Amino acid sequence: MAFTGFHAAGIDLLQLNRLQNSKEFYQAHKDEIKRLAIQPYYELIEEMTPTMLEIDPLFVVTPSRMVSRVRRDTRYTKDKTLYRANLWLFFRRPRKERESVPSYYFELHPEYWSYGCWGSCERGEMEALRGMILREDKRFLEAFAAVRDCPQVALGGEMYKRPKYPDAKPAYQPWLNRKEIGVGFTEYGDFAPVLDGSFVAPMLDTMRRLAPFYQLLLAAKESAAAPEQGGAR
Repeated sequence: MAFTGFHAAGIDLLQLNRLQNSKEFYQAHKDEIKRLAIQPYYELIEEMTPTMLEIDPLFVVTPSRMVSRVRRDTRYTKDKTLYRANLWLFFRRPRKERESVPSYYFELHPEYWSYGCWGSCERGEMEALRGMILREDKRFLEAFAAVRDCPQVALGGEMYKRPKYPDAKPAYQPWLNRKEIGVGFTEYGDFAPVLDGSFVAPMLDTMRRLAPFYQLLLAAKESAAAPEQGGAR
């Protein structure tokens, strides 16, 4: 089926399911949740896939491997709430279990919707990225220009309290002083575009324009892994 937007009833049902926090309630409404809340993600993935494969032909494009689960994994968190009210999808390459890889995402939450590109979360990746920034590697300059030319998105990621490279160019400071990094668009007020599906075309245009940023994240990951790979030979 073609993607025609998300269902308001699906958003409400996920929120109610989280508030009920009951296996019995979930089982009783499981089919309805799949139809109203999960199926639209599968349809959205189908619409996005041709453009996303132009960005990276190695993306996983099997919907069941791309959409978050309604049931939360509570093994590693103090919050033992069984279900989530928000769902998201990732376009990313194949990965090992619990491995973080650069990815594009879309998320729909009862309070907001967002999309963007995220990565450089694992050991050594930010150090590799900072090195590329400081020597003004061509890939960084292209990514920097791409983000600058997409004013609808903003850099994200937890910041250090003190600048790591205070003498570096001021324009580079927001990039250098993060513990992890990504760019994203977030809308809190207007849900009409996600309900009627009109957000898809501008979102895909933005994702296409952010391809140099995604490529920078891939390069940082590959650079961080290189010494380990070399030592294994």
